[in-house]
Formats: sequence, structure tokens, C-alpha cells
Amino acid sequence: MNRFKTLAILLAATLAAAGSARADTYTPEAIGTLRYMIEEEKLAGDLYEVFYSQTGLMPFGNIMRSEDQHVSMLLAEAGSAGIDVSDLTALAKGSFQNMAIQSLYASLLARGSRSSYDALAVGRDIEILDMADLDAAMTGVPSTSSLYSTYTSLQWASGKHLNAFNNFLATTPAPAAAPVPEPESYALMLAGLAGLGTIARRRKARAPEQPW
Repeated sequence: MNRFKTLAILLAATLAAAGSARADTYTPEAIGTLRYMIEEEKLAGDLYEVFYSQTGLMPFGNIMRSEDQHVSMLLAEAGSAGIDVSDLTALAKGSFQNMAIQSLYASLLARGSRSSYDALAVGRDIEILDMADLDAAMTGVPSTSSLYSTYTSLQWASGKHLNAFNNFLATTPAPAAAPVPEPESYALMLAGLAGLGTIARRRKARAPEQPW
């Protein structure tokens, strides 16, 4: 059984006991963003698991487990709002519903598999992306909501992860001719940010119509 599905099964029992709120607690845009963030956190955990097996570097092992917790927290938010994410919890390691995330995974996996330094650099870039996307996601939900609080907690944790990767990068020799990250990697990252930015702008434009 894959790591992600195990988390989902354990979470299901908790949600069954806790009950759930209505799915219309959040706008369709906010629900779409939540689904996106679940897959983005999964991407991080799946990549770190691979890189840990390749390099044995502890940041990957430790942060991989933290990413599992992040996914679990977001699944809990989806469950409490009555949002069906069973299609996401059924995904195998390295598989994603969102094709942009699927392409990004493949690109980052190839880049990070070159060397320990490249793997750490990918980890750094993922955390930078994650923090920016979480910041955008927070603009789409009420600041009093539990999802907003969860996004805030995940952003704080991503900052800690970023520091860990930067510390290891500072003491890890770079390859003699360190390759420049492929343009498509950054293009896909920016596409993710642009997508969430569009959601945020739409959310702000609609703000006067919302009850919160």
C-alpha cells in the first residue's frame, strides 16, 4: 500500500467520528486551490522519498515525513468541508491528477537525480514554490477559517524546510559544472504560481459579494 493511501485510510476514521461541514463552506476557486495544494504537498513528499533513497541525506527523510503530515492536514480540511478527494487519495506514488504537477514532478525528479547537490537544490526550490503558493491560497479563504490556519502552519513549516535545505547546500560540494535548471522546470513552477495568482485575483474581485 502506498504511503499516501495509508494516510488517507487513517484519516478516514477520524473524519467519520468528527463529522463534516458543508462543501459550500468555500468557493469553487478555493476548493480547486485546496486540491492543487494537496497534490503539491504530495509532489514534495514523493520526490523527497526518492531523493532520500538515492542520497541518504537526512533532510529528505525528515522532511518527507513532515510532508506526509501536511497532506494529512489538508485531507482533514477537505473532509471537514465535505469535499470529495478520493480521486487524490487513490493516486500512486509519483502520480498526479493535475498534469502541470505531473510534468513538474518528472522534470524535478530528473534534475534532482543528477547529484546530492541537485537534489538539495530541488528541495530548496520546491519549498520556495510551496511558500508562494500557500501565500496565494490564503487570499482565497476567510482568515477566520480552519483552512486559513492550516495554510499558515504549512507555510511556517515550509520556511523551516527551506532553511534546512539551504544549510545542507552550503556544505555540499556542487558538481564541477553545475547545470542550470531546465527552463521548463521554472516555467512549470511559474505556471503554478500564475494559476494560483489568477485564483487570488478573482477572489479579491469577488470580495464584496461574499458574506465574509
